Amino acid sequence: MKKVHIPSMVKNNQKIRKRRNQILEASIQPFKEKGFHRTTTREIAENAGMSFGAIYEYVESKEDILYLFFEALYDQLNNILKSRVSDQFKGLERLRSFVKQYFQVINEIGQATSIMYSESRSLPKPYLEYVLTKENDFVQYVMDIFSKSLEEENISLDEEEIYLLTHNIIVQGHMWAFRGWALKDRFTLEKYTDVQTKTLIGSISALTE
Repeated sequence: MKKVHIPSMVKNNQKIRKRRNQILEASIQPFKEKGFHRTTTREIAENAGMSFGAIYEYVESKEDILYLFFEALYDQLNNILKSRVSDQFKGLERLRSFVKQYFQVINEIGQATSIMYSESRSLPKPYLEYVLTKENDFVQYVMDIFSKSLEEENISLDEEEIYLLTHNIIVQGHMWAFRGWALKDRFTLEKYTDVQTKTLIGSISALTE
């Protein structure tokens, strides 16, 4: 699906990127604390150090801000992961390494991940459709790593099983963000990653019996 174009009154692309980054940073705390609908564009503008009128030089609506937030989140997740995931491991060690890196990234962008879960329903339909395309692309990326790991171990699972376990990995990472208020009293990130990885490997073993 084609990327949604968010119009700007400003023609300088570098300035657009800079100001929109300010706007997105300024939106994280109020979106997390108050939710999308209770957060005002004026509040975001004030947090960004901009006048209420100036913010509309870079976006046309609060929905534009939420869409740009989601787009930036997926780009950040993909870019960080692809810079960290190493090809030096093979088989299940490749999978373990990916899960460790993925959970670490989610830990770093936890606030944004929580907002993604709570506010995706607030996106207008065309925006949501594109965001879901980005999500499906990420699912495919994880599936490819999963499939390669299994192939290197000569482990055979059908596509539906791989697809479901891929979603389990993704959601377990997200759970560290949106259930962190409970988990972090009992687990370090390292321990949480270790337990979830063992559960994942155990699921693979169970499916091959």
